[in-house]
Amino acid sequence: MATHLSLLEFSIITLTVSLSGVMAPGPMSAVTMNHGTRSRLAGLKVATGHAIIELPVIFALFFGIKLIIQFTYITTYMTFAGSIVLFILATLTLKSLRNNNSPVQTYTPMVDGIILSAFNPYFYVWWLTIGLSLIQKATLFGATGLAVFSVLHLACDYIWLLLLSIISFAGASFLGNKFTKAVGMLTVILLYASGLLFMYDALKMTTLK
Repeated sequence: MATHLSLLEFSIITLTVSLSGVMAPGPMSAVTMNHGTRSRLAGLKVATGHAIIELPVIFALFFGIKLIIQFTYITTYMTFAGSIVLFILATLTLKSLRNNNSPVQTYTPMVDGIILSAFNPYFYVWWLTIGLSLIQKATLFGATGLAVFSVLHLACDYIWLLLLSIISFAGASFLGNKFTKAVGMLTVILLYASGLLFMYDALKMTTLK
């Protein structure tokens, strides 16, 4: 466990890892931009649908992790697994930059946010590895850590998805393509950097055993 982590440091880590996750090109971003062609505020509705699924997961992991971390080395393994997942996601993101999918709108923005969260296996993989590692750090600060983590993580979702829908609403398709590539590269950098951070934390915990 990172024993000397300050609340400010935890907040920075939460923002970095959360942004790397929400900014990764994927179905949520694609659907948000698709809805954004009709409403500049569509991103807020997609994010709300996402939050409906995500908040219960955050609370369940936060209060359940107190049982999990009683097992020897579980925190180290959890953090190490999170670093591996981040490296994998970074590599997959590099490959995904070559693909441009435009999903057809079939539901309202909020319903799409719910569906893309509840039925996305990668959503649960992220929370059971990377997300769980962050929540483990949040427990160091008790209820304050839970509040800070929840607010910052959800804020990343809302701000980013709103930005995507506003850009899409502007109707600049050429700028959109360049923007998507720039975001993709930034995402890759954030994912690899976060992966290294988690790997370092896991190795540090191992040496402290």
